[in-house]
Amino acid sequence: MLDIMRKNASGWIVKILFAVIIVVFVFAFGMSGLNSTGDPVLAKVGDQVVTRAEFETVYQRMAEAVSRSNPDVPREQLQSPEFRKMVLGDLLSRKLLLAEAEKLGIAASDKEVFAGIAVQKGFQDANGRFDKDIYAAVLRQNRMTPAQFEADFKQQLIMSKVKDAVASSARVTAEQARQMYDWVGEQVRIDYIQVKAAMFVDDAAVSGDEVNAFYEANKERFKIPERIKIRQLVFTPVELAKNQAVTDEEVAAYYAANQASMEEGEQVKARHILVMVKDTDPDSVKTEAKKKIEMVLEKAKSGEDFAKLAQEYSEGPTGPSGGDLGWFGRGAMVPAFEEAAFGAAKGDIVGPVKSRFGWHVIKVEDRKEGSARTLDDAKDEIRIQIAQEKASEQVQDLLDQSLDRLVSGMTLEDIAKELGLEVVSGEPMPADFLSQAYGVTPEVTQALKELAPGKAYESPVNINGGYMLVEKVEDVPAAYMEIDKVTPAITNLLKNQKTAELAGNKADEIHKALIADPVGAEKTYERKIAVSEPFDRQGNITGLGASQELAEAVFAAKDTAWLPDVYVINNSAVIARLDERIPASEATWEQQKDFWMEQAGNAYKQEMLAAYMDELSKNADIEITRPDLLQ
Repeated sequence: MLDIMRKNASGWIVKILFAVIIVVFVFAFGMSGLNSTGDPVLAKVGDQVVTRAEFETVYQRMAEAVSRSNPDVPREQLQSPEFRKMVLGDLLSRKLLLAEAEKLGIAASDKEVFAGIAVQKGFQDANGRFDKDIYAAVLRQNRMTPAQFEADFKQQLIMSKVKDAVASSARVTAEQARQMYDWVGEQVRIDYIQVKAAMFVDDAAVSGDEVNAFYEANKERFKIPERIKIRQLVFTPVELAKNQAVTDEEVAAYYAANQASMEEGEQVKARHILVMVKDTDPDSVKTEAKKKIEMVLEKAKSGEDFAKLAQEYSEGPTGPSGGDLGWFGRGAMVPAFEEAAFGAAKGDIVGPVKSRFGWHVIKVEDRKEGSARTLDDAKDEIRIQIAQEKASEQVQDLLDQSLDRLVSGMTLEDIAKELGLEVVSGEPMPADFLSQAYGVTPEVTQALKELAPGKAYESPVNINGGYMLVEKVEDVPAAYMEIDKVTPAITNLLKNQKTAELAGNKADEIHKALIADPVGAEKTYERKIAVSEPFDRQGNITGLGASQELAEAVFAAKDTAWLPDVYVINNSAVIARLDERIPASEATWEQQKDFWMEQAGNAYKQEMLAAYMDELSKNADIEITRPDLLQ
């Protein structure tokens, strides 16, 4: 969608929507109270510096925040140079804004800081009042002291004042907002012919000679890099628990002391569809939202697939996954939602339900009634818990004893035998994977690379929950995978390539005929021509899949002639033309006018802020002194 809008929209709309995308880390933490004397300087902005320690502190907390809010983000992505550069960019922007605030005489009083903190929902109790205990617990969870957080919050407040001052003059007209609405809300239909690669499976045989030729021509793709094999002696409560004896009497006593926590609460497994609306929205927007949710409820109760309805209509974050909320207990959802979900039977569809997020339709897929666990049910879990508690008291002592023996020249296996522990040998892996597998630092990774086989790393390595001692077993040289092991993958790849090529050839044949003789060819292929459902500039086309490239071409089309290119979508070759343009609804504009005025205003403010930050950057003396620290 971004590229389409850049190329096809004009004037102020493009500038507002796509001038700059600014990533703001609100809970960056760690900007204040750092003592970095003597630490390497990563970057300079004017007379201010960003030290390695300052950067690493903010980077770690940002990575943790992203992981908590988006668990599916790959760890490698958070460790990438691109993410680290993004963090540095945010740090530099903060320093520029704070320096500008000082020039302008913009500050924040302690009273403003404490008032701002008190209204943060994360620090409030069930009645919406600031709770010191909750505040302290949240900060502990994020490894922050109140002084650090309050200093950082003060900086955020000052920066917000600068931004508000810059954006205060932003004004848009109803005509400008209407341009944005019309552009975003326009839809099209297409006529298309889809040639699926699957139609040519029987014509895409792959020979052994072709597999061999591909293997030889692409041998580097099947190369296993140099690896190292290590063995570890692990000192964590989980690992050491297996050596702890736990009596039946201890289990029974633990159960008696913690019986209240052994109860399993009632749970519900549900999906939902959300139509978002705020209490502050105009009445017209509220009315439209209510109509939409009632329409969705009617469709759901008539037997239409609930997951598909959620994908089509839900405006919440679970929409793409069919509205799936999984299992949840009481207290996990807002009160109105919880009351409706727990008040429904398995298979019921209930709604509309109003919450602070908007209107919901809920489908209860399954239920688990609450029950008290017996001692027999809980004994295995309790035994593990007690064993880990006992083991946690021995972690440091056993580590110290092992280190003494390691320094004296004993191997990890000998140490383990003497202390009744167990050595774990891992599979060979590239050394650079150690940080992902065990969470070790780059310095430790490099040291293990350089160790001679049979030698141990002489310092304990921090891992999640404790420590480990590491010994290199062997260096495994690079090697190529045997062809027999990769033949199925190569065969499948070549078959896919052949079917795609055959589908493309057939599509090209049809396309040439349609371009040369549209009337005659359309009669020939009449039964193959389908008409799509309406779609917008994002290019999600029902029955075909997503293609921004095709959407871009269709929205740019001047007439209904067949488009000059063939498009590859989800293992199909597609020939298409514009069938119909569907303007954004006039009635909806009247209902949502205030919303689009607000959106256009916000977008214009963002443009002004982006231009302001760009100007600050251009006029600032910024130097990345240690780019190697971003790798």
